[in-house]
Amino acid sequence: MFDLSSLKHVLPTKIYSSISNNLDPQKLREIRLRAEKQVCVSYGQKNIAYLTANGISDRADKALTVSADDIKRAVVSSAEHSVYAYNDDINKGFITLDSGARIGVCGECVFEDGKIKAVKNYSSVNIRIPHEIRGCASGIMPVIVENNCRIMLISAPGGGKTTMLRDIARQLSELTPRNILIVDERSEIACTVGGVQKHDVGINTDVISGSEKAYAFECAIRSMRPDVIITDEIFGKSDIETIREAVGCGISVIASAHSSNPETFIMRPFVRQLVEDKLFERYIFLSSDFFSDRVEAMLDRDLNLI
Repeated sequence: MFDLSSLKHVLPTKIYSSISNNLDPQKLREIRLRAEKQVCVSYGQKNIAYLTANGISDRADKALTVSADDIKRAVVSSAEHSVYAYNDDINKGFITLDSGARIGVCGECVFEDGKIKAVKNYSSVNIRIPHEIRGCASGIMPVIVENNCRIMLISAPGGGKTTMLRDIARQLSELTPRNILIVDERSEIACTVGGVQKHDVGINTDVISGSEKAYAFECAIRSMRPDVIITDEIFGKSDIETIREAVGCGISVIASAHSSNPETFIMRPFVRQLVEDKLFERYIFLSSDFFSDRVEAMLDRDLNLI
């Protein structure tokens, strides 16, 4: 269960008070703060609701607002008052808290020699709340096991892919059992702090956090002997080459990607290579509605609807 108090030092007092007094943390998915604008939350079945002093509303004129200074304080507090120490993460657009919450950061990018040197004048933050839902993957576990754990989960952003990956890791680790390795680039899946996973990802699971996929996969293949590697948000040619190496070494890969439906997914440039190399046996599309059947569609390795 997510500990809302972990956000007390990040959120302005009036925002934290409203959320803690009026909302159920287990239904809270996102908190968006934009400088000089209304505060929005994703809550329950509402993707956008305005936060008021007494809860949520559909009326923007009733919403609480935050200042540019509030945004700056949120970022600095998330970085434990050492923005320099978190500069690399901020340059990538996020900070991950010890609780597993990910703070997305927008601002003015400063470039040097063609690379981002820093982000300044923070304009908004999006606080994504992690949820550990034990058993949420049970409905698709037979499909995963029957297809040698070569599965891609697909949904629109915020569709629960990370929550599902977390439970898949736990179930494969404990019920199969297999050696599982999580490549956790943003420390969201396992939330490893001080070498300890804050989320339950299973007793036979190892985690490499904060690393790009190519390096983490190489380390895993050379030294950890995983049966299955689990990672999130595949994007582009380099990630495909990394997965191809793992599959060629006899390691199964479970990954996720963004897309709202099979039609738009098939149009993404890297998908053709996935199919040609037959890297995944099943593509599972998740509904963004957490209160319905999560599987919206399923395709085989040739992208035929099952």
